[in-house]
Amino acid sequence: MNSTNRTPSRAPAVACPAFAAALLLAACQPDGGPVVSQAGRAEFDGRYIDAHFHAHPQSGRGGNIAFDMDGAARAALRLMDANGIAAAIIMPPPFPPGRDGTYDYAELRKAVRTHPDRFAFLGGGGTLNPMIHATPAGSVTPDIQRRFEAEAEAVLAAGARGFGEMTALHFSFHAGHPFEEIAPDHPLFLRLADIAARHRVPIDLHVEAVPEDMPVPDRVRGQGAANPPRVHANIAALKRLLSHNPAAAIIWAHAGWDNTGGRTPALMGELLAAHPNLYMSLKFRRPGAGGATNPLDGNASIRPGWLRLMERFPDRFLMATDTHVYPGARRNRFTARPAQALLKGLPPPVARAIAYDNARRLFRLGADG
Repeated sequence: MNSTNRTPSRAPAVACPAFAAALLLAACQPDGGPVVSQAGRAEFDGRYIDAHFHAHPQSGRGGNIAFDMDGAARAALRLMDANGIAAAIIMPPPFPPGRDGTYDYAELRKAVRTHPDRFAFLGGGGTLNPMIHATPAGSVTPDIQRRFEAEAEAVLAAGARGFGEMTALHFSFHAGHPFEEIAPDHPLFLRLADIAARHRVPIDLHVEAVPEDMPVPDRVRGQGAANPPRVHANIAALKRLLSHNPAAAIIWAHAGWDNTGGRTPALMGELLAAHPNLYMSLKFRRPGAGGATNPLDGNASIRPGWLRLMERFPDRFLMATDTHVYPGARRNRFTARPAQALLKGLPPPVARAIAYDNARRLFRLGADG
């Protein structure tokens, strides 16, 4: 049921005042946010809010999995401090049904309680996403809808600033890595959009761009990956999700990390122009990899088409890295260089919006409720 005309309620504001205070402090000091050169021109030093970050609490394998959220938070903070990440929006990955080691808001909120100045969280990747993928579109009963909505409300009551990570198409890259596919306009995604609009919180959605039915791309074949031979067109269904409730903010995750060749600046520009409730969070490959769907060329300079897109929609992009850390991890292949190269190549007001302001507004960081 479309709830566009309902008066939105407010999501709980858990620990956000401390979060906002820390970001304000970072923005005002020489090592965080804009600085002013001798010429008086505002510049940007590369620090940012990471809007898509995974601090996994699992340790062990098989039947011996344990959860250590404190250890995951410490690993995340080490990486963040070493790479100029002022704060992070942490979230579970989009778990499939029946996955060992599934976790969600019960674990993530522990990190927020311990480090309210550095973390906020999204929930539903370990609870709502499995429910969607376990339910064929034609099998959504009123009872399933009630249970789904109750779980979504529980996610927000726990302090989540939105729903994520959800997926409509997720490729498998290696053995044990899940393939997941379901239409973006599945009835439970539409219901989630209504709930998100009612509470004024966003949905973080991972969906590979498939304008037309196509074979699975070569780059995700083999090495034990669990992908089928073909995947189905989903852009028309994504448009239907976006149109279903224009008050529901949808973050299309991983702009710049395209695996089909379909997520071009032209397609994103078309959708951003048509749907004011659509946002893009970034993800980086090494500069030059992936051709025109990568915002950075081989010299780590912003490609002209991407620069035009971000200048046209400066309030619709979020800095993000899709980083993964685990308890006890001391090393990580993560590098901040692509993110910093992009931010430094943007006009300072655009860099500031993408690095800080859009995330603060969209996740209502610092709101009193």
